[in-house]
Amino acid sequence: MRIGVLILPSAPWVKAQDMWRTADDMGFAHAWTSDHIAWQDMIGKEWYSAVPTLAAAAVVTRRIKLGTLVSSPNLRHPVPYAKEVVTVNEMSSGRFILGIGAGGSGVDATCLGQDQEWTPIERAERFAEFVELMASLLSNPITGADGKYYQARQAPITPVDATPTHIPLAVAANGKRGMALAARHGDIWVTNGRSPRNGVIPPVASPDDVAGQVRQLENICETVGRDPSTQRRLLMHVNKEPSALASLDVFRETVDTYRRVGITDMVVPFPGQAPFDTNMEVLEQVAGILSEL
Repeated sequence: MRIGVLILPSAPWVKAQDMWRTADDMGFAHAWTSDHIAWQDMIGKEWYSAVPTLAAAAVVTRRIKLGTLVSSPNLRHPVPYAKEVVTVNEMSSGRFILGIGAGGSGVDATCLGQDQEWTPIERAERFAEFVELMASLLSNPITGADGKYYQARQAPITPVDATPTHIPLAVAANGKRGMALAARHGDIWVTNGRSPRNGVIPPVASPDDVAGQVRQLENICETVGRDPSTQRRLLMHVNKEPSALASLDVFRETVDTYRRVGITDMVVPFPGQAPFDTNMEVLEQVAGILSEL
């Protein structure tokens, strides 16, 4: 299994750069950051922008993949964002992964001046347009689109004579419609492992929930004509309790459990970041066994 880390954009760069370098040196497969104006308990505290953070991380790392976990239509328009993505991918010598989700409620949903949050139907429609247009923008030198929510007029994102470069899309989705987008466009499907029950989202990831999601995704892949084995499946294991980094034995058990239900990649919080309470000593032990996982 590929193991990655989540490094929140919540520390000044003079400190944060050491986290990115350390993740790279330790041998982790990928490192991610969140893309919000502000997030949960961190509202009103230090919180920086995802794209400049990843651009800086591209400069101070050598081999580790870098990505957003995740960006959303709440704050982004596909055309300028595609140009930023292509730029960071070039700066990292092709190591960028674009993680996209539908977005949620809270400050991100209203800070651009919306009178009210989008309805679930509008959010789903916007997500579909966003993913489809981003996929086109990143695959073609010139793109046009005339959607209900997003338009593009001959948008030049990559040089016409450039060697084509594939930027992987990691599409986060728990519902049927979002999973269909992931099946059609996602190199990677992303889940937080929490399926809503009676409209309530559980506080922690569950192997049973993930197993059910994987089965649903496989069925959708077959429906749209995709071989399910061609898509990676990434679990954001960012539980505060129980933490996968409670001990090396707990980490091994967590990896084995989720591998059995079909997960190919797992991301855990990098230590030393609120609100997560994870152990650097355990992360160092995990780094020592990455080749065994």
